[in-house]
Amino acid sequence: MQVTELHDLRTQGFRSLPGLVPDDELGRLRRAVDELHELAGALTESSGDFVLEASGVGGWAAWRRGIAPIPGLLRSVQRIHAHVPYFSELQERLDLVDSVVTPAVGAPVRMVNSFLWAKPPKVGSEKPWHQDMAFAPPGFDTGHRSVMTVWIAVDAATESNGCLQFVPGSHLHGLLPHTGERDDLPASEAVEPQVDPGRVFPGVTPVSLPLSSGSAVVFDGLILHRSAPNLTQDQPRTAVSFVFEVPRPVWTRAAVPTP
Repeated sequence: MQVTELHDLRTQGFRSLPGLVPDDELGRLRRAVDELHELAGALTESSGDFVLEASGVGGWAAWRRGIAPIPGLLRSVQRIHAHVPYFSELQERLDLVDSVVTPAVGAPVRMVNSFLWAKPPKVGSEKPWHQDMAFAPPGFDTGHRSVMTVWIAVDAATESNGCLQFVPGSHLHGLLPHTGERDDLPASEAVEPQVDPGRVFPGVTPVSLPLSSGSAVVFDGLILHRSAPNLTQDQPRTAVSFVFEVPRPVWTRAAVPTP
């Protein structure tokens, strides 16, 4: 990463990486995504790493509430590198560890998860405002460790089909309280963990980050971000992401009080 890119990541919490995936690699990436859809084709309910989409409430809420999803229609898959080996090969070929993440934090890192994010037309649900570190597993040392994500657009991500949105600089304020599942709601009322940025950061305007197919964004585990529903009739918004465990970056260790 260049000096200006590092500056943006450290001060804003995210940085776009235009054209990260070469054109000749995009075809292979799309075929690997198709393999995941084929694996989900026979599913009638979310199972294991595979979460199906659901009309109205969204895939995550349907999964937690026991509501029937749309058979075979993916919303997300985790550990995609374990289901389709190509994804491990992809992150190595793109040299994400040595060219992107390690230079950002100045220390060795390791990949700990990978995801498919499928936001189909018409029914692709919102991913509410959240910080990735709010989903850290029990026992994770959040005082000294964090995560960094490289999110790659397989389809063009636009404001209409649900590109990522960020609250710049929110990663400097530490881990924010998330409402939702961890409020001990009954399963029938489960709400995905989320933050209201208007309440926490009044007057701050979130920014949208459209990305062309093959472009990417790298972002800090404490940056507040979301993706809106896919409101288009015929434009899927598919992405894959790779999550790396990193030493907690020095710029987030002394959290700035929230307004």
